[in-house]
Amino acid sequence: MNPTPIAAIKPDDQVSGLFRVAEARLAPYRDGRKGRYMHLLLTDRTGQVEGRLWEEADEAAGWLAPGDIVQASGRAKLYEGRIRLRVDSIAPADPASMDLADLLPAPVGDIGEALAAIHAAVSRISQQPLADLLASFLGDGDFLSALSMTPPHRPGELLETIVALLELAAPLAGLAPDLNHDLLSAAIVLHGIGATAALTQVRGGKAIARLGSAALSDQLVTERLAQRPDFPTDLAIELRHCILAAGDLALARTREAAVLAALRGLLAAVNDKP
Repeated sequence: MNPTPIAAIKPDDQVSGLFRVAEARLAPYRDGRKGRYMHLLLTDRTGQVEGRLWEEADEAAGWLAPGDIVQASGRAKLYEGRIRLRVDSIAPADPASMDLADLLPAPVGDIGEALAAIHAAVSRISQQPLADLLASFLGDGDFLSALSMTPPHRPGELLETIVALLELAAPLAGLAPDLNHDLLSAAIVLHGIGATAALTQVRGGKAIARLGSAALSDQLVTERLAQRPDFPTDLAIELRHCILAAGDLALARTREAAVLAALRGLLAAVNDKP
């Protein structure tokens, strides 16, 4: 458990521990000539607390981003009836030191059921290079743990999305038999994995904000492909293209990429999400 769970913080407590950053923004002092401070909203599994970083706020803004896991310490004060943390120090946390169960809300849905559905879909892939690539991800315990807890503000939602897209794609086997369904399934499973950066990389929140989930997903896939020199070059290009175009139908140059982008749009419309 975090040394100082948020729900247990009392006025005048000296607080120190690991927290997830839900909000981080600069704001001017009342006397703007004095510079800016940083408004923070820090969370763990037990709740959230506002924070103020008064010293070196501009420096922290250069690396800090929502979604980051940080090591922070400071003094708790009572302000207008609620606890606020005066942050004395804040630094990126080492991913190896994190216990996600202490930092994130309980996962939505049934994680085991979702993973079973994904494994079942992968088992039906007949193209061995794609099956082996997916097995390298799904057999990685650290990756599965991060995948299951992504995104940090709603753990398990990425798994739910993958399963829903696989279900939407299933009828296409009969409707479009000439589509590369193995490629489509692999792209569905892998297209959003870059979002795990918030839980696995130092300054992962900033990486997602600056580079985007698609680019980070492509990076993770490219790293795995580099370990598989026999993976067919053309197939690797097609898989990476599906991943990079998944969020924008206008970018799609293949049927599989267009179908994935369209399925994502359909799922968003069904769930009434932009």
